[in-house]
This record gives sequence, structure tokens and C-alpha cells, in this order.
Amino acid sequence: MERKESYETKSKILFILKTLILFFLVSCSKESNHKPFYKWIDDKYGCKGYRKIELAKSTISKNRMINNSSESDVVKIFGESDLVEGNSLNKELLYLSNSNCEDGHPTKESDKCYIVFTFELDQLKSISELCE
Repeated sequence: MERKESYETKSKILFILKTLILFFLVSCSKESNHKPFYKWIDDKYGCKGYRKIELAKSTISKNRMINNSSESDVVKIFGESDLVEGNSLNKELLYLSNSNCEDGHPTKESDKCYIVFTFELDQLKSISELCE
């Protein structure tokens, strides 16, 4: 009788350990998908050079986000945008990139480049780069 209880206890412990390991592996893999964006998010106004259109496009493509993601989904990955244009039907989130900066802010007279996320009815439709 003791042997049977011991076996059941070991089986339960093994099941719990396997579940915890699986949970840990899944949560770590999700976290690593967003790691490059810690630098992106920290690069407010694009002063540090971490905001790259290639990184944004590859992430959008790899995760099949076009037509499948809302504004809040994009903000969860890329952080708050530097500018927002449009209205609730058609909106653009603009992230400054490769800016010439002084004291952590873009210089007023310099050219500005933006990475633009375009939404229609809160669905991501495109991503592009705009320089002015």
C-alpha cells in the first residue's frame, strides 16, 4: 500500500515539474520575441539610432500583423509613438528614427524621418518610412 502511494506522489510531483518547465519555456520564448524592442522603446525620438524600419517591417511580417493587429497590439511591442495623426477611422502612429538630437530631443532645423504605422478602423494596414 505504501509503495502505491509513493508511486502516485512521485507521479504527481513529476507532472507538476513538467508543467512548470513547459510554462517557463513558453513564457521565455514570448519574452525573447520582444527583446529588440527594449532598445527601440528606450530610443525616444530616435536619437540613439535603434529605431530601424527593417526591424519594424521584419517583426510585422514575421508575426503576420498586417490586417490582424490593432493599435494597442502595436503599442505593446513598439511602445508609445512620438506622434499620432488622423482620427478614429484612419490613424497613423509615427515613430521618429535616426534623428539628429541635442539633449535627447531632435534639433528643430534638422530633417526628420518617421516610421509610420497606418491603421484603418483600428486594423494595421501598412508600415512605411517618411522623411521630411
